[in-house]
Amino acid sequence: MKVSRKLWAIIIPSILFFNVVKAQNLESGADASAAIASNEDSASDDAAVSLKALLKGLKTFKAQFKQTVNDAQGELLQESGGELSLKQPNLMLWQVIEPDENQMIADGQTLWYVDPFVEQVTAVQQAQSVANNPVVLLTDPDNTSWQDFSIHLLNDEYVIEALNPESQIARLILQFDKQGVLSSLRFIDRQQQISALQFSNIEQNQTITDDVFVFALPEGFEMDDQR
Repeated sequence: MKVSRKLWAIIIPSILFFNVVKAQNLESGADASAAIASNEDSASDDAAVSLKALLKGLKTFKAQFKQTVNDAQGELLQESGGELSLKQPNLMLWQVIEPDENQMIADGQTLWYVDPFVEQVTAVQQAQSVANNPVVLLTDPDNTSWQDFSIHLLNDEYVIEALNPESQIARLILQFDKQGVLSSLRFIDRQQQISALQFSNIEQNQTITDDVFVFALPEGFEMDDQR
């Protein structure tokens, strides 16, 4: 399967960015056993508590990443590299550096998506994007939008699943090392394409100044303001 350079220049992290919809809880199956449901709820609650404890220990995070994107059949579609910076509360800088540059910046109020290929910036209110963008939630363990996702611990990985079937991202999967450091993440979209990021040169809970997350419109770029 051939994918155009331009498409993959914008698909990551745009797959995280667009289709901003408030997630809604799904109705539970009416025929489910009460005992099974209770056990599942308890396991999910325990996973949510332990995940949020890990995230509360992640005050800042900076790392380089290598990313692969595979389709539902496992075929490699794209490889890229970049850098991710997080700072609590609500600050994020996602930079894809190669093969094509783009950025996603969360400054606490606005989510900015910068696409140098078409020289355009798209802006949406960050609060509206969080419900459909679980990556942003890593910067705010206490955000009420966590209730719009189920959380399970499977094989030492945290699986965060959107309860809204319209959500562009179906699942986000996080892995931490034995020291509680975020080491990798994967997200799966509704077409079952899998994007996997492996982190290196990790700096956790080191000083990151707020000006790293300040957006400035590049000269000559158009602004699509959806706030």
